[in-house]
Amino acid sequence: MRRLCAFIVWVAFGCSVMPTQAASMALDLMDSRDFYQLIPRQGPLAEQFSTIVSSPPSPIRVSQKNAVRIALLLFGDVDSIENRSLLVAFRKRMRELNIDYRLDTYTDKSEWDGDLTPYFKIADSLPDYIVVTRLGPVPRRFLERFLRSGKPKVILYDFASPLTHWINRPPLMYVGFDQKKATSMLASYLDRQLPAEARISALVLPPSYLGHMRCDLFLDEMMKYKRRVERILVVPDDKQEAFMAAKTLLKDSGIDFIFSCAQGISDGVVAALQAQEERSQVQTNTWGVALNGLADLESRRVKVSVLFMKDDLSIAVAEAIKLDLEGRNMPNLYVANAILMPAELDAESLRLMLLQAHHYSVELWQ
Repeated sequence: MRRLCAFIVWVAFGCSVMPTQAASMALDLMDSRDFYQLIPRQGPLAEQFSTIVSSPPSPIRVSQKNAVRIALLLFGDVDSIENRSLLVAFRKRMRELNIDYRLDTYTDKSEWDGDLTPYFKIADSLPDYIVVTRLGPVPRRFLERFLRSGKPKVILYDFASPLTHWINRPPLMYVGFDQKKATSMLASYLDRQLPAEARISALVLPPSYLGHMRCDLFLDEMMKYKRRVERILVVPDDKQEAFMAAKTLLKDSGIDFIFSCAQGISDGVVAALQAQEERSQVQTNTWGVALNGLADLESRRVKVSVLFMKDDLSIAVAEAIKLDLEGRNMPNLYVANAILMPAELDAESLRLMLLQAHHYSVELWQ
């Protein structure tokens, strides 16, 4: 109870400095290469686990006396296609693994608004595992009390940058993507594909995990390639605000490409391009795409999309729980694959790539 009270006090007095906390967190992160170099035994375990995730499911080998209790903390709109896809893929893999489980979902609609209700409910429910789908300042402080005690066990979903502060008491597993690698891959592609004289602008996030791993890195990569980013606007990952910012940028008739640092920003930029009275040659990028969004690649409004193998994250969470129940060795970090979807590919190739990324939750994307 004392630790929970400390968490409450920290939130009550710390909300005003959360942007600073978010910025400083970037200094506390490692990428996968640094992590595996620091703990060499993790590399072979990660390779073995990657094979498990990509292989057909193998049912659990131990008998369960009770259903395992899992608390899943979602963020934003619980009915978003991303959250629904996560749940569909996770439940399907758990059925295939023949694990007896109870899943309780909780939603933090905004990690900045000070509503601690879902955190209280999770703490009161005493689950065996907590799966958190975003690591902001509030979830981080909330989880640290469980990392110290070891119960419940923590899995971080869509977050693959281990914290140096947690190196001695890590979560059961980080599962996510190498955002630095994906961003570097995107920047390299754009440097090869955009004309040397192309005029580039960017919509970037405020200081945050993705702001550091994507936005800052992209700007650094453009500098490395000796490409000038002429205008940079800071916006939240929100479609409407990105739409208004993109309209401001589009008043410059000479612009060729707008870098979008997150998917909500991409949605706003694409909407602004669609709203132009005359067909625009300006392009942007996206981070993942639904089947009905392939039209933006085909129309060339989107030049390239970074496609994340999202269903593999849900599979990894299920497989991590299975290995833990069986008492087997497992890594603390799983990095899923990400690939580029260039607009130059034909429609059928783009569709097949998307189905590969969502092979468990495909019905939601059609």
